[in-house]
This record gives sequence, C-alpha cells and structure tokens, in this order.
Amino acid sequence: MQGTYVVTRQIQWPEGKQVVEISAGGFDYTNPDALVAKYPGEFGEFCDPREALKVAFDIAECWQKDEPEKKIGIGAGYTGGYTMPFEPADRGDLEQWAQEEYENLCKCDRCREIIKGDQYGIYGLDAVFCSEYCAEEMYCEIEGEAEASV
Repeated sequence: MQGTYVVTRQIQWPEGKQVVEISAGGFDYTNPDALVAKYPGEFGEFCDPREALKVAFDIAECWQKDEPEKKIGIGAGYTGGYTMPFEPADRGDLEQWAQEEYENLCKCDRCREIIKGDQYGIYGLDAVFCSEYCAEEMYCEIEGEAEASV
C-alpha cells in the first residue's frame, strides 16, 4: 500500500537514544529495535503522514512523562528495508516533512482523498480515483458536460 507510515518507539543501538520513529513504507521498513507497544497508536499503520506525526507527538509526550530523566526524540524517514535509525528532528522540521510527504501522495482526482488501496480509472481519461463511486461520479460529470455542450 502506498503511503503507509508506522509509528514505533525505539532504543537505538549503539548510542541508546530513545526515539519515536515514523517509518515510511510500512512494517517491513521499521527499524528492528522497536519496543513492545505501550502507548495508544504504537505500531499503528497510517496513510496520512500528518496523522502519524500527531500520534508520534502524543507517544513521545507520554513516554517523556514516564521517563522524565531521559530525552525522548522523534524522527522520521525511510529505511529502504535496512537498519537505519532516524535522527531526532525538531517540531518544525517534522511538520514540514509530514506536509511534503502528504502533498506527494497519490490522491483521488475527484474527492482529493489519499488513495489507500486499489486505484480506479476511466478508459481514455488520465486520472485515478479512490473508488468505483468516484470514478462513476466523474464519468457522469463528464458525460453531463458533453451532453450540455451539444
């Protein structure tokens, strides 16, 4: 599934940094040092990186309350299937990352929602849709415009 983001807590090896990581690409692209889920949203799979980031902020806040003597960071990235701990970033950089990721996701040409699964199309039209419904509605709109111009 395109545009899948997984949120995990990590104790990065060998430095021991405690980082909430947002891994682009799904479960196969998370780093291997993930801790067991303790907070809501951990190991959650999100289609919208902005939603994943919000959950990561919530998890980091909870983790920080439980371990006030530690520094909890948040990092985001793509491992490519390898082990590649993400460097913690500041809030502004993470929000910019999430927005850029969101803007680059494939969206339905009718409703503008993120396409989360199969894509649908209309023969002869260079467009993608999130559902048969959106494709059919667009087809009806196009046919209605064609009939109105005759």
